[in-house]
Amino acid sequence: MFFRRYDVCIRFILVIRSVFLFCVLGVFLLSADFKVYSDPDGFFYKKYTCEFDSGSIASISFKKEEMTDVYKKKLAKSKDDKYVNAFAAGFPNYTLSFVIVGEHRGVNIKEVIFDGVEAKPSIFHLGKKSDLRFKDIKDFHIGLPDSNAKFIELVFPVPVHNVFNITLRKRFVDKLKAQDKLKITLISTYGKEFVLETENFIRKYDF
Repeated sequence: MFFRRYDVCIRFILVIRSVFLFCVLGVFLLSADFKVYSDPDGFFYKKYTCEFDSGSIASISFKKEEMTDVYKKKLAKSKDDKYVNAFAAGFPNYTLSFVIVGEHRGVNIKEVIFDGVEAKPSIFHLGKKSDLRFKDIKDFHIGLPDSNAKFIELVFPVPVHNVFNITLRKRFVDKLKAQDKLKITLISTYGKEFVLETENFIRKYDF
């Protein structure tokens, strides 16, 4: 009789735990969307977006941009082989974007940590010919942490909407794809950390 009551108690606790986990996930994950599309120029895209209803990270998006043979042939008609090969070497191109809310100032990120994965960052200004510089990225790229230095020193009376982008190379995306879950920590120039913990959408949607 004791063991039967004990078993019922264990099952009740497991049910409560499952309900609790469901509620916690429901609090943080507001909506998610995935789409595949192309444009008239000859580029193919995969894009995942996710919104959260709490925390400093309001939303994220992850986009894969791939150049098709159609565009490559079109490019070859107006550019030499050296240019075409340098341009093509930067694709597929992956961009991970964060929308950071709640801060009364501009947010510049000086360091990004991908939990469980070693990564070599490239930190420089991409400039106007960014497509030609994608090939120079090691594992991932972020902008210069001291850009807009005067602006980020200002404190505003209302929260500022900040967007932070990371460009990633395919070989590094493949490493992230092998992880069970994703945990990414953004460290600002003033020492505050913004942490994203989520399902591995890179694996789930086969980026």
